[in-house]
Amino acid sequence: MKLAFVINVFREDDFHSGGERLFYELVNRAIQDGFAVDLYCTTYLSKQNILKNKLNKIVFLGHPKDFKYPHKIEKFYNEVKNLTQAENYDFVISENISPPLDIGILQGHSLIHYKKKSGFFFGLLKYKHIQAQKKWLKNQYRKIIVPSEVLKTELMENFNIPDEKFVVMYPGVDVPNSAPKKHNGIFTFGLSAPSFEKKGGYVFLKALKDLKDKNYIFRAKIIYPKYKKNLKLQYLLNKYGLRDRIKFLPYQENMQGFYNSINCVVMPSFLETFGLVALEGMANKIPAIVSHYCGASEIIKNGENGFIFDDNLAEKMELVLNKKIDYEKISRNAYETALQYNWEDFYKRFLASLKSL
Repeated sequence: MKLAFVINVFREDDFHSGGERLFYELVNRAIQDGFAVDLYCTTYLSKQNILKNKLNKIVFLGHPKDFKYPHKIEKFYNEVKNLTQAENYDFVISENISPPLDIGILQGHSLIHYKKKSGFFFGLLKYKHIQAQKKWLKNQYRKIIVPSEVLKTELMENFNIPDEKFVVMYPGVDVPNSAPKKHNGIFTFGLSAPSFEKKGGYVFLKALKDLKDKNYIFRAKIIYPKYKKNLKLQYLLNKYGLRDRIKFLPYQENMQGFYNSINCVVMPSFLETFGLVALEGMANKIPAIVSHYCGASEIIKNGENGFIFDDNLAEKMELVLNKKIDYEKISRNAYETALQYNWEDFYKRFLASLKSL
């Protein structure tokens, strides 16, 4: 089988998102299976370049910043289309909402969805890009792979894409080789929020404030490298009296230390098509509390292997603090759930979806 993968920035390691990890896993495993794999990208980032030499070829086009502008995105994909048509590929796999080539792996919500959540001014600011996404999705992909029913439903509603075009595939996760180190100090909640507002950072702060007002003892760790520049955050930390309760962390090259230092992952995002951090936490025997907007809520049974909240985050956090639930049992159930989602099975489902076409 001959495959082409098309992505803006390809990372072999030091992943900054679940989508980057997903693309790496597919490319790496396809090469291991003996397929001829070509990569079309603006940038290839790696510390070791182990995979780079195993690719059939790499074609560099454009610049990463081009992907801020719809007309430059179209130029990139038109160039890729012309190049790939000259090859005899079985499948061409591209990322995110863009001019369709063949198979689309769509990881993020559409800008129409963001507009509905953010309001008129966002729509005005992103008008050209929104119109471009509408145009691109009229020219349908042969198949669309999405990480959750949440994203599938959104795209069906906003772009009238038929159900049969979609395959929902939950991402994989690495399970630690050894038992995770238990954090036995003050109960600590963890949040990864590089985009603080989008990740529900302010919702999390309000919930922490509510718990503090009820005299609960707890700590929180938040991955947010730019926290000092966020003036609204600084104001709320003082207003809520939370400075001594929260530790802000820089970007974590290795998330294992983060998971080893917390007791519960919180994901209050309102724009999260899945939320790999929740699944990674579960793989470390740490229960997750996730918003019902998160795709990860689809693998969580409320009160059995984690918690799902609507507008009552503080109540769910209170459950694990006041020991009204069997924390150890829920942690074990979370771990057992995570074992069902690994990258090898994800890759097999991916291949099966291609071969079914």
